[in-house]
Amino acid sequence: MPLSPSQGASATRAPLVSIAIAAYNSAHLIGRTLDSLLRQSVSDFEIIISDDASSDATREVCERYTAADPRVRYSRNERRLGLGGNCSRVLSMTRGELVVLAGHDDLYEPNFLERLLAEMRRFPSLSLAACRVDLIDHDDVVVRDMSHQYFGGKPLSRLRNANRMLWRGYGNLMTGMYRRELMMRTLLYRPILGDEWDEIDLLFLFEMALQGGVVSIPDVLLHKRMGGVSSRIPYRTFSRALSIYAAVGRGYRARIRRSALPGWHRAILSASLAFRWTFANWEWKKYLTYTLLVTIDPKRRVRRHLRHLLEERALREAGRSTRSKAGSRES
Repeated sequence: MPLSPSQGASATRAPLVSIAIAAYNSAHLIGRTLDSLLRQSVSDFEIIISDDASSDATREVCERYTAADPRVRYSRNERRLGLGGNCSRVLSMTRGELVVLAGHDDLYEPNFLERLLAEMRRFPSLSLAACRVDLIDHDDVVVRDMSHQYFGGKPLSRLRNANRMLWRGYGNLMTGMYRRELMMRTLLYRPILGDEWDEIDLLFLFEMALQGGVVSIPDVLLHKRMGGVSSRIPYRTFSRALSIYAAVGRGYRARIRRSALPGWHRAILSASLAFRWTFANWEWKKYLTYTLLVTIDPKRRVRRHLRHLLEERALREAGRSTRSKAGSRES
């Protein structure tokens, strides 16, 4: 479906910043997101919404905003593309020099664009600038402060950027600001296997790190909503999870091979990937163990027994700790 015709002057001139939103069944929250984006201190931007064939009132909510502000554009997919496909589509529709992929249910501080834009201008070699985020619930109450950040305030070489992203990739960096020219050299959010969304954000960020510098500023400028699709762990058999794990590894290898880095840099990254995929990557190994347990224990008997044993162990340790403290007081 074509973009909404209610675009005014924004259709004749490319904006400085394009804000892309991949929306799906977000009628109850997307209005809050759009309100926070339209209050930005920087005004030279467009908002492009790609609705992935939502079954709720997302279309009606978005069309009210396109009618009220010519900077907002809306498009609806005729059929569902899935998370990766919809993100890739909306990113490819952007026109600005700089791009932000906004969550359809997140909230943004008024100076979000201004602060990240300043970093992109300060370091012309950057491919990505991001900020810290916190997590909010359905009522916009902060429930967790994401204090850790793995990238500093000054860019590193592309080799060091990519290796750090490989080992310490942090998905919330995807909510930062991208340089569109470099972004369009990547595979965007191409799914790794069917419509599986695992690590497509980290693969995209890894490829952005291969393109240029990455910085993260310490200010909390984005409030990320809990409960999105990527926060839910789907049911999978062990063989399916193992296939996805292998596909993710192939995805990293493919992005290393197609990068413009010197051959010896690509060799270093390939060796680093092989080491991590074989001897580290504990998040995936724990998940594979979980899927194996689910596959061999569908009625949860083993898991209930293990839980009982762990609870008994915790109680024994708590009892020993209490007795130790009591003995210390008596002495």
